[in-house]
Amino acid sequence: MNSRQALLTAGGIALNLTLAKLAVLSSLPVYLDSVATIISVALLPWYLSVTIAVGTSLLGSMIIDPHLAAYCATQLTIALAAVLCFRAGLLNSWPEALLSGLLIALCAVIVSAPVTVLLFGGITWSETTVVTTILLESGKNLWQSVLQGAILIESIDKTSASLLAYLVLKHFPLQHTDNNAEQE
Repeated sequence: MNSRQALLTAGGIALNLTLAKLAVLSSLPVYLDSVATIISVALLPWYLSVTIAVGTSLLGSMIIDPHLAAYCATQLTIALAAVLCFRAGLLNSWPEALLSGLLIALCAVIVSAPVTVLLFGGITWSETTVVTTILLESGKNLWQSVLQGAILIESIDKTSASLLAYLVLKHFPLQHTDNNAEQE
């Protein structure tokens, strides 16, 4: 790892944590903790994108919410899904970025819903818990409520993150991006 990569990795973790903390403090119904992870897939080798994702989860559990460590696998999945979307050329336009966000969201839901149900009984970040509670009160069971709430929140969150990543990368000088497909 060279100094540029080290700086971008540390900066990516810091950006994810800052956006996540702002989302919590603002009571936004999104997490915003994966924007830098998605940006990083164009700037860094895949394993450093994974480092940003998992580092965000582990450090976030110390400074934002202790439960975030339980979602390391979700962050790992988000990074890998973002790498695949980037390699498939799905961050080159805003419609493709929207599609990437939905695909990343679906992957995140599949990995995070069991953690939310089995470890936390459906109670997580307050905004997500509100959606889960409303769905539970409407007569849905815990699994249905968590899955449907996660699909809603993650779809909004990951499409927002992918669109933000697209906008940043669109204005980023091409000579500063790496082609992850060649960095095996």
